[in-house]
Amino acid sequence: MNDLVKAPNLTQLRKSHVNKWVALTPDYKKLLAVGKSLPSVLSKTQKFKDKVVMKVLPPLGYVPRSR
Repeated sequence: MNDLVKAPNLTQLRKSHVNKWVALTPDYKKLLAVGKSLPSVLSKTQKFKDKVVMKVLPPLGYVPRSR
C-alpha cells in the first residue's frame, strides 16, 4: 500500500501554452494539439481514442501572509 502516484512530466508545456487547451498522450510524453478553446482541441484530436485534455494555467507563486 506504499504505491505513490508519480506526477506527470509537463515540461513540454511552454509559456506559449498558458491559458490554452492542450491534448496529450495518456503517458503525458507527446503534445497532440493546442487550441484556444476546448472544442477546437477536441476536433483536432478526434482520431485519438485515448488522450488527456487540460487547460494550461499560469504558474502560481506562494506568498506568505503576515499579520
